[in-house]
Amino acid sequence: MKSKQQLTALIHQRAAEIKSNDNISLVMQKHYKLLFRLYLTKPLYFKVIFKANRFIIGSAIMAYAFTSANPTLRDVKDFCKKTGLISDNTIDSFLLFIRVGGRMEVKKDAQDKRKLTYTVTRKALDETRALINTMMIPYGMLYDDFDVSACLKMENFHAEYFKKYAEITLKHVYLFDMVPESKAFIFRDAGHMLLMDLYIESLQQKTTVIEYNYLKASVKCGVSRSHIKRCLEDAEAAGLLTLNKTSNTLILHLSFMHMALDYFAVYMAMVEYGLRGLSGVPPLPASLSR
Repeated sequence: MKSKQQLTALIHQRAAEIKSNDNISLVMQKHYKLLFRLYLTKPLYFKVIFKANRFIIGSAIMAYAFTSANPTLRDVKDFCKKTGLISDNTIDSFLLFIRVGGRMEVKKDAQDKRKLTYTVTRKALDETRALINTMMIPYGMLYDDFDVSACLKMENFHAEYFKKYAEITLKHVYLFDMVPESKAFIFRDAGHMLLMDLYIESLQQKTTVIEYNYLKASVKCGVSRSHIKRCLEDAEAAGLLTLNKTSNTLILHLSFMHMALDYFAVYMAMVEYGLRGLSGVPPLPASLSR
């Protein structure tokens, strides 16, 4: 297993390769289209799961589920506490949210009644697979050697993917550490969706001075207009954009455009790490994976 330093260096390297691809804008638009379609099916769930600290908990749940013979809630809680980023209340409330939503089944361990073991339900697996597909399908647009259709049909996809992707999770490699400017967005509910929405609007309007409809954005992201405004104000304070409240326009600074591209490329490089561990998928050439 690679060290955190090795994983971080590899992901940075792969992200640089990905974002230099001539089709990167089309790939980002494809991801956004797929994600938007999925997002509308369960906006409450997806807006929560995309908040950075909840994403860490969700990733830990999947990591232990597929790398441990008897994953326990204590495994997940201890891991999350060690990050220093998540309070006990947040961990407990999110685990309850997952259980009540029918995404996790919990029972007492047969050998030690003090331990609570868990399994991830079919509902959670299907949602997770659909979420990965919003990146996997666009990834196939970048590399001809990656057979998207074969991966979509894989029966053992989750076990193979998370056995590999778990290395990133368990080594505490975080997207927001690799792209710090993204924190203004992804530390809030629906932050990923809002970030992508702004970038795609810029591509579609063919300008970085975009007309932005807060009502439409709130529907897209599954959050209130006031939530979006607070997020944008944080981004403005971070120097990523400028708000013009009288005309409902935003000026997306070059720093935002670079950040959004870096963010997406790093995210895809992380997903790629799991995908290249699947059976039948050729590994990256040595020159691309050093």
